[in-house]
Amino acid sequence: MSRLFRFWQVVGHLFFCSYEIIAGFLTPVGAFLLSLIFFPYRELLSYPPPERLRVALERLGGAYVKIGQLLSTRVDLLPAEYVKELEKLQDRVPPQPLGELLSHYPELKEAFQYIDEKPIGSGSVAQVHRAILKDGREVALKVIRPKAEELIKRDVSTLKSLVSLFSFIPAVKEFRVPQIVSEFERMLVNELDLTAEAAYMELFRKFSKKEPFLYVPAVIWEFSSSRYLTTEFVRGKKLSPELFYEFPDVKREELAKRFVQIVNRTVFELGVFHGDLHPGNIFLLKNDKFAFVDFGIVGRLSPDTLTEFFLFSLGVMEKDPDVIVSSLKRIGAVGNWVNENLLKREVLIFLDKYYNRPLSQIDAERLFYEELSVARRFKIVLPEELVTLMKTIAHTESIARIIYPDFRLPPILKPYLKRIAPKMVASAVKRKGVRLAMDYGELLSQLPTAVKSNLKKEKRTESLVPFWSASVLGFSILLALSPKLLLVYIPSLYIFKKLAAK
Repeated sequence: MSRLFRFWQVVGHLFFCSYEIIAGFLTPVGAFLLSLIFFPYRELLSYPPPERLRVALERLGGAYVKIGQLLSTRVDLLPAEYVKELEKLQDRVPPQPLGELLSHYPELKEAFQYIDEKPIGSGSVAQVHRAILKDGREVALKVIRPKAEELIKRDVSTLKSLVSLFSFIPAVKEFRVPQIVSEFERMLVNELDLTAEAAYMELFRKFSKKEPFLYVPAVIWEFSSSRYLTTEFVRGKKLSPELFYEFPDVKREELAKRFVQIVNRTVFELGVFHGDLHPGNIFLLKNDKFAFVDFGIVGRLSPDTLTEFFLFSLGVMEKDPDVIVSSLKRIGAVGNWVNENLLKREVLIFLDKYYNRPLSQIDAERLFYEELSVARRFKIVLPEELVTLMKTIAHTESIARIIYPDFRLPPILKPYLKRIAPKMVASAVKRKGVRLAMDYGELLSQLPTAVKSNLKKEKRTESLVPFWSASVLGFSILLALSPKLLLVYIPSLYIFKKLAAK
């Protein structure tokens, strides 16, 4: 497929996704005439706008499905109905024949006794097969598709060209679309390097030794590389409502609490979180442990950003708009154009809607989506990983309800945040103290040099006082008696000063 045809194909799909907006600019007649260029895709107009976007991305395939999945985390950019629709995007791509994969990775033939031809998961970037090593161990083998990198770079290049083409639209600048596309590119390229996923799996596995109810499959490093990843095969049951029908309510409630506590601890204590937690990536094992798989999307927050997210979350739980807005400011989400007093008032009105009811009656996921709709009205764009984290926290409630339908997150989250508050504050103070000590240490090390330099400057200035006094006097005399001599006098002063400086 030529690049030009692909560009026309992408523009055509996106044209009909935003048809109503374009018709508002060009008039319905103008939009209709322009649509004739992309007539093969006009059938998209038969879908409601949110569904239309999902269908368009599915048809474009490749990186656009991945971008749609990533957009489903950007509830600060899209209305809730679009986010909900994009969450339905499944990266279902016809699997590449096993023979073709093995022809690109011939070393796998030597390492494995058996590889199941039918994959247990197939996407645009990679596919996963059940396999057995020569020593008899049952494993999961994740393999990058040979042409995945080429297709991703082509699609991202097309998207960047489109963003550049429409850079004159105010919303493109206001919502920092070029930076968001660059962030998508970084995440997509990262998915092509399975050593990063393996390293995060090891990090979570070490953490699981401190968390008794979490299990993370081990990485088989000797049979892993940047293009394929071998891990333990997890034999458990994927989360579904049917799985828990026979469990007593007391056990269901306890399991839901355990799951939420695991997620909270990975976020606030490990500082790393699974960015794609959905029921398909969570297994319940026989010993009632939760096994997490597929660490292709993992969020890592800097300590400072994590502290601000903690304060933001605490501000929401405590109904404190000052804490919420201050946290948003410190992470750079609130621009100079935002009226802070108006924002605080809107936040307070929003929180009043929820907090005049018992914590047990608050729907955390709905609160999250409506909270981000306030951000959109004020053109607040949060860092991508922070939005993913906020959505992960909110989604823990909906996943916990699969286990126990009456579960609510706030009664669990609020006391947990208060319990870890001293540790979070102490950690933040320690980091700032270390930075302050380093800054003062650097200042003290430079102080002797700075003092010597200033003393020399003062001496030079003092020695030049008589010179400049005499120069001004001479200038005044020549100006009064013979102005023509100034043409010689001024250059002479300059030369004399240079020689004196040497």
